[in-house]
Amino acid sequence: MVKRISVPEGKAVFFPRAEPVLSVEAPAAEASEERRETRQSAIFLEEKHLDWLDDKCREARRRGGRAIRKAAIIRAVLDVAMESPLDLTNLRDEFDLRERLRRALRG
Repeated sequence: MVKRISVPEGKAVFFPRAEPVLSVEAPAAEASEERRETRQSAIFLEEKHLDWLDDKCREARRRGGRAIRKAAIIRAVLDVAMESPLDLTNLRDEFDLRERLRRALRG
């Protein structure tokens, strides 16, 4: 298991980007056409979430696949969630959020 250091409360690291960044996942031919602006944000995840992301990154490289970054997986999951009919009105807790996400993603 990968050892991670904790970030002290209130000590998040932030590096602003002055110009748009090319999508890491886009092949070279498409990279010149598609420029997406990005910015960094500190999101704190549990160990199980980081372990799952690490596993998925390793899985993508198996049998000749291309390497993928954890951020790319998170962006893809968010893109799919954004396309779903997710209603967060009167949300009570994180359990309720998970259930609503499941329903929205099953369509």
